[in-house]
Amino acid sequence: MSKSNSIDVSLLEIFKIFFIIGIQLLGGGYVIVPLLKKYIVDERHWMSDEELVDFFAMSQCIPGIIAGNIAVCAGYRAKGILGAVMALLGIIVPCFICILILAHILTGIIDYPIIQSAFKGIRISVVILVFVTIKDLWQKSVNSLFTYILFLIILTSLFCIHISPAIIIIMAGLTALIYGKLKGVKHA
Repeated sequence: MSKSNSIDVSLLEIFKIFFIIGIQLLGGGYVIVPLLKKYIVDERHWMSDEELVDFFAMSQCIPGIIAGNIAVCAGYRAKGILGAVMALLGIIVPCFICILILAHILTGIIDYPIIQSAFKGIRISVVILVFVTIKDLWQKSVNSLFTYILFLIILTSLFCIHISPAIIIIMAGLTALIYGKLKGVKHA
């Protein structure tokens, strides 16, 4: 992400859109991808599908919550530093309010069997949302022989050799960078 390509959108609009996304952000950071695709890529054209995938990948590589990280990237893409701040605030405010309310309510009822049953259903819906995100990321990311081989090496490194995810991300990035330089292409 080099220099911001500021678009014609107000800071209030950035806050509003990310607030709307934040309200719908149930199930963790991975759920943000289909929401960003809908609101930011498809409806408003603030970024491309490829940029969304790149920002999502980068957001996983840096410390912090994925939703906050990707909101900063998308906000910066739309309107520079102030856009990043407004996007982050838009994502955080609904979560903060919900957590306060839920913490107050759940402390008294968390052990009830009906509440535990509800959480089982919620977890299943989150699994489906993560699956849809993975499917979309797979289609956009594992799209050549090189990326397929890199995927298999990463999968083996993570599950069989137990290499740290941080090291895997760095090594995969360097491998793709070197491959791109050797092949003379922009994206591997």
